[in-house]
Amino acid sequence: MARFSIYLICGLVLGAALVNAIARDPGYVLMMLGEWQVETSAWLALSVFLVFSMLLWSLMRLLRSTLNVPHALRRWMGLRSARGAQRRTDKGFVAFFEGRWEVAEKALSKTASADEQGSLHPLFAALAAIHRGHIQSALEMLDQAEKQGTLPPPVIAMARAQAHLTDHAPERADELLRGFSGGSQGAPRVSAMRCELAYQRRDWGEVIESLPDARRSRLIPEPLLNLWEREAWHGAMESDSGDLALWKRAPDSLRSHNSSLWPVVVTRLIAEKSWDGLQKALVERLQHYCERATLEGIAVLPDRQAQKMKKALKRWCEEDAHGACHAMLAELLQREGDMQSAGELWEAAYKRSPSARHALGWASWLRSQGEEGRALTLETEAIMTLRAPQRTESVSPLSTR
Repeated sequence: MARFSIYLICGLVLGAALVNAIARDPGYVLMMLGEWQVETSAWLALSVFLVFSMLLWSLMRLLRSTLNVPHALRRWMGLRSARGAQRRTDKGFVAFFEGRWEVAEKALSKTASADEQGSLHPLFAALAAIHRGHIQSALEMLDQAEKQGTLPPPVIAMARAQAHLTDHAPERADELLRGFSGGSQGAPRVSAMRCELAYQRRDWGEVIESLPDARRSRLIPEPLLNLWEREAWHGAMESDSGDLALWKRAPDSLRSHNSSLWPVVVTRLIAEKSWDGLQKALVERLQHYCERATLEGIAVLPDRQAQKMKKALKRWCEEDAHGACHAMLAELLQREGDMQSAGELWEAAYKRSPSARHALGWASWLRSQGEEGRALTLETEAIMTLRAPQRTESVSPLSTR
């Protein structure tokens, strides 16, 4: 309020001084144009000049604004176009995350002009096409992106390799993966694709070697990697290069109790007739587990190696709920000639589990001792057991320590 009062007083003083100056000396201005003459005071001429100048300035601004209307309109329409492109981009990326590949491909490839496309548009549009199984369409998108230079060459090569893997064309994918160098060579996606490529080519050794890097990449679901791992180790053990050294390198998950890989190892050693290696492997296995495959391996060992298994088997007799260890020990003692101890073990096995196998084994021992009547009774019982489909028998202990 005080500032306004000061301005008002100053304005009044200056106005009074100006009025006084005009009253004392109004001045004189004469303008002639042909026969026309205009006479006026200097102060009025100055006032007219100022008013005319302001009108001229206002007119120029009005004309400039009128001429700028198309530019402003174009900028407004461009803003709307950019907003539309951004909405399509957001819609495409959301659809890609949700797994709606068709929506993602259409949204990311539908743009008004190339200027509206970012560097990721062609990449994710191609990946969406790959997920849909439209491999040729994806490759065409990547070719176009390569021509326009919107994507780095290594990224285009990775996407092409993924397309060929999805199309089950491992040769083309292998050619692309071998071309990586530098930082791209150790990229997590490249590691994952190499593991997938090795699996498609059934190169089990390469799958085993590449699995750690594929797990670190976290680009392949863990259940799928576990399936590949089991198949790779089974395939490797069944191949010509499978041996005990390879079995010892297997992960703990495949060497655990009731491992599906252990019967493959036993079968392989039996096929190769590697009796010493089989006997050592069985002894080592019995230190931790007693399984059906182990007992089956003991059953086919030659006498010299089989006799070395008695001590390892006796450790499991107390936990032998199904009598399988007792039955196996009885067979070993029979092969050794200790018939009395064998008979006691057959009887113990039968009492623990009156299965057909134990009944027939004990009956065979009884017949060797001249007890035909008891042997016939056990054989009849075994036949009745085999004819009863509703009954199931367990032939081996599945114990662990």
